[in-house]
Amino acid sequence: MRGFRRTIPLAVACLVLYGAASAVPLKERYQYRVLTIAGDGKKGFKDGSVEKASFNWPTGVVVADDGSIFVADFSNNAIRKISTDGTVTTVAGSTVAGHRDGKAEEALFRGPDNIAIDREQNIYVADADNFRIRRLSPEGFVVTVAGTDVPGYRDGRRSSAMFGYPTGIAVDRYGALYVADRRTHTVRKITPDGRVFTIAGNGLPGFSDGRGRLSHLREPISVAVAEDGTVYIADSGNNAIRKVSTDGEVSTLAGGKPGYRDGRGREAQFNWPTGIAVGPDGNIYVCDSGNNKIRRITPDGVVSTIAGRIVAGRSDGTAFEAEFNFPTGIAVDKMGNIYIADSGNNLIRKIVKERKVY
Repeated sequence: MRGFRRTIPLAVACLVLYGAASAVPLKERYQYRVLTIAGDGKKGFKDGSVEKASFNWPTGVVVADDGSIFVADFSNNAIRKISTDGTVTTVAGSTVAGHRDGKAEEALFRGPDNIAIDREQNIYVADADNFRIRRLSPEGFVVTVAGTDVPGYRDGRRSSAMFGYPTGIAVDRYGALYVADRRTHTVRKITPDGRVFTIAGNGLPGFSDGRGRLSHLREPISVAVAEDGTVYIADSGNNAIRKVSTDGEVSTLAGGKPGYRDGRGREAQFNWPTGIAVGPDGNIYVCDSGNNKIRRITPDGVVSTIAGRIVAGRSDGTAFEAEFNFPTGIAVDKMGNIYIADSGNNLIRKIVKERKVY
C-alpha cells in the first residue's frame, strides 16, 4: 500500500507529452521562487537540523499559527515538526507501524497520509492504513476521532463509522472535519459532536455532478475547505478538481481529462492531482503529481501553472527552473507562502513570491 499513491495509468502518462505541447500559459502577477526548507533528499528517518533531517515519502504538510510546519511522514508512520529555529523533530509516532493512542511519544500510526490543523492548534491525521482519523492535541496526546480497524463504508457516530482508506483531511472554522475516503470514492464530514456522514459520492466510482450522494467521484485523495465553507476535492482518478457548495451541490471546477493544459474549467488538464489547499487570496492550489507541477485555480475556474517542470527532478530556483518529483502535499500560510511535501524527493519545499511582474 505504501507505493499505491505513485500509481498512474500508463495512458495518463502518455498523454502528458501531448498536453505539455498544447498548454497555454497564463499571465502571472508575481515571480515565484522555490526553496528547499527541510530534508537531505535521502529516504530515511532522522531528526536534527533541517539540512540533515531525513523523511520517507512525506505526503502531508500544514502550517501552525506560530510558523511551525507539521509533516505527515507516511512511510515512517510519524508526524514530524519543522520548528522556526531550523530543527526537525518527531512529535508523534515512529517507524513502527501500529495503532495506539496516548502520549504522543508512545502513539503509533500506520501510514499517516495527510494532516490538518484547527484554530486551537489540534492536528488531525488521516491515518490511512489504520482506516481511522486521529487527533494530536497541543498538549501531546493522541486520540482516535472516528473509524475502526476494519475498512468499509458506513456513516454513523465515531467508532461505529467506517472508512475505506482515508487519505485527505481538512477542518473548517467551526471544527468540522472533511475526509477524502479514497477507496469508497466519497468525501465524508465529521461534525464536532462526532457524527460521520457523506457529502459527496456514494461508494461507486464514476464522474458526475449532482447533489451530495447523487454525484460520483473516483479515488478522491485530498480535500480542502474555504472560509465560506465551500469544499474542494482533488478527484484524482478523474483528473479533476470538484467543488461542493454550502448547499450540497457537487460540481466540476476544472479538469476531467488526463494531460497537462492550463485554461478555464474543463479545458484545463491534470495528471493525477493529489494535494489541494485554499490560500488567503481565495485561490485553490493543487499538487499536480503526475505532471510534477504546482497549479493554481481561481474561484471561477481559471487554471495556471505556478511552478515545476514536466520532468521530475529536485532543483530549486525560479518557478519554472525548479523541479519536483511527485509532489503530493500542499499548504498555504497567511502570507500566501506555499509549502509542498515533495514525496519522491523526500523533501519539504517552499514557494515564495519574489517580486511582482508587470
